[in-house]
Amino acid sequence: MASKVMKPSLLSNLSKRGYAAQAAAAAAQQSVYTLPHQDPKVTTLPSGTVVASLENHAPVSRIAVLFKAGSRYESASNLGASHMLRTCTGLGTKNISHFAITRTIQQIGGSLTALSGREHLLYGLDVIRDNLDEGLKVLGDVASHPAFKPWEMKDNHRRFQTEFALLDSSTVAMELLHRASFRNTGLGNSVFVPDHHIGKLSSDVLSNYVDSTHLASRMAVVGLGVDHDTLISCVNSLGVPAGEGAAGFSSYGGGEIRKETGAAITIVAVAGEGASIGSSDAAALAVAQHILGVGPNIKYGCNAGSVLSQAVAASGGIGMASSININYSDTGLFGYFIIADSASVHKVLDASHKAVMSLKVTEADVARGKNQVKATILMASESGAENLEDMGLQALLTGHYVSPTAAAAAIDAVTPAAVEVALKKVSGSKLSMSIVGDVSKVPYLDQL
Repeated sequence: MASKVMKPSLLSNLSKRGYAAQAAAAAAQQSVYTLPHQDPKVTTLPSGTVVASLENHAPVSRIAVLFKAGSRYESASNLGASHMLRTCTGLGTKNISHFAITRTIQQIGGSLTALSGREHLLYGLDVIRDNLDEGLKVLGDVASHPAFKPWEMKDNHRRFQTEFALLDSSTVAMELLHRASFRNTGLGNSVFVPDHHIGKLSSDVLSNYVDSTHLASRMAVVGLGVDHDTLISCVNSLGVPAGEGAAGFSSYGGGEIRKETGAAITIVAVAGEGASIGSSDAAALAVAQHILGVGPNIKYGCNAGSVLSQAVAASGGIGMASSININYSDTGLFGYFIIADSASVHKVLDASHKAVMSLKVTEADVARGKNQVKATILMASESGAENLEDMGLQALLTGHYVSPTAAAAAIDAVTPAAVEVALKKVSGSKLSMSIVGDVSKVPYLDQL
């Protein structure tokens, strides 16, 4: 039987005072260990290297070294070199063996990654903050002193077979859209090594490509959860040579490429020339992209309020559509992307094309689009990996960094008139189209 005797008042008072003292001590301790907020720092070194950092006091530091070494800088003789560099990341360097790199990364609690695109090649490292110095030594050697040992490259060819086996038709359609848009130069180069170059890019070819692209003036080093001065000293110790390298010239041309596979599903991508990174039309086209629709915003949703979703629903065909907005340093692509049943793809394509080319925006449309763009920007900043890559690309391609808060403020300034002007420029340019699947019922570009 539980006792119903009340606690004496003296003990009660002592208890309350004790709890109050503990709470006050906890509050005082919290105030002592509150870390100050720091703004991003950007420094351009005399060599041309851009260093950007954000000290967020995270227990895990994230560092990335980026070079202008994407596929747009390849020539006919070394197509696929950037893809090879990405897959060779972590293999032996001139100073460290493959085993030593792997073992060191494991011992310091790190993770080494590599990403490549049409304009950049990124070497990234996530490491426990206390082991940052050791991690920077490995990252610097991997990024600036690759060895391309023939026996390691030969073993690495199996990775290409795996990547190509997992390649889906939508990725192929986007690659063909770039080839149609920019043809055989610059941005028209695929981010994947062509079949006829697998196993034929020798160590000398890759070394020459590194020598022409991995240069101080073409490099950016960025970090999250790292001291800015530490990052600058890391750059100075890399020993990356000076020079300009290839310009990667590319011009928008427009055209059409069809790939017949006989599949039951057909994928079509249509685009005109869009906006470059940092241009006056970039923010307006970002809003227009979300007005048209970028896919479901909720799980199992259909984004029924978007323009493209309504157009597909009214077409009588079976499929889905999403808008395309890709920005590069000097140009871009803006349009739409559809996946439809091959028997009714022409209906979905016709309805989607009319919806995009005749789009008239209202104040309500722009307000909704701006909210979605800002949500996308701010949610992406919650991911350390995405935040690091965004910071790196901005530093590499523009020489500065715009924080998510500042980017959201720029979106707020977009007006309906600005959106219509940007869309008019896109519709007035030559169009490009790529088709993968059963192409028998897909109209040609000049028939749209």
